[in-house]
Amino acid sequence: MTYAAHHVLTFLAALLSMAAMSHSRRTWKTPRTSLLIWQAIGLTLVLSVVGTALAIGLAPYRLGIVPAAVSFTRDLARGDPPTGVTAFHLLLTACGVALIAWIAVAFARSACSVAALRRRQRSLLGLIAHPHPDLQEALVVTHPTVAAYCVPGRKAAIIVSTGSLDLLTDQELRAVLAHERAHARERHDLVILPFAALHRAFPASRQVRAMLDAVALLVEMRADDRAAREHDRVTLAAALHRFRACDRIASPPGTLGGADHDLDARITRLTVPSRTSWPVRVLFLAVALTVASTPLSLFLLPV
Repeated sequence: MTYAAHHVLTFLAALLSMAAMSHSRRTWKTPRTSLLIWQAIGLTLVLSVVGTALAIGLAPYRLGIVPAAVSFTRDLARGDPPTGVTAFHLLLTACGVALIAWIAVAFARSACSVAALRRRQRSLLGLIAHPHPDLQEALVVTHPTVAAYCVPGRKAAIIVSTGSLDLLTDQELRAVLAHERAHARERHDLVILPFAALHRAFPASRQVRAMLDAVALLVEMRADDRAAREHDRVTLAAALHRFRACDRIASPPGTLGGADHDLDARITRLTVPSRTSWPVRVLFLAVALTVASTPLSLFLLPV
């Protein structure tokens, strides 16, 4: 039970970290570092819940979860489990395994559904889109609504509507395209995918939904930072102002759009930039590594 208590404490620590991250705007100062911390928190939450069930279920072996699971599998194959394993232990072990399977299936379904949406998007774009005459990286869709988004993947596509071309100045358009290009280069779709899978596995959880929303916003802020390296921050902020002030459609499912998440926060951040010192970033990364490595070590080492 001491082993399980460690997993419970780790789970509570992850919840506290989630609450702190959700209510702090300091995370906006370093979106890349904050994304790493969110990934560590998400991994810790899953491993701690699974670990608690398996730690109690496999407690008679007095080993780490992985070595105990190997021994348990061998004993079951021989039909000779140890005398300390009761029906209660078997039930919790089954719950832990079922939870792993549930999350794995949710991840696979999310990945497959997003891949199907993107294939459909590329098929449609092949019919209705044409290259921009000056910016060959962009595909233009003739439509009066304002939209700019990225269809990520190994062959990413950046799409902009004629409504956006009419709305934005040349410099603003280039800044928006740089933002979408950052999504494609850094594969932000893969950053979001695990959190989307968790939300699919636990759709009623407000905490998981909040975590997904926070990660989606940080991804947009990270792309803003990359675009600001090539173009003036004020120019990108002006483009976002224009997006916010006019009617537009949301980016299609399975894509990443530059004007989808909390435009006010992003505009404020671009117009009033602030930096976090390297010591603070190192501290944040150390916290992330500690949070993520603790449950992993508990899976391998007996307590």
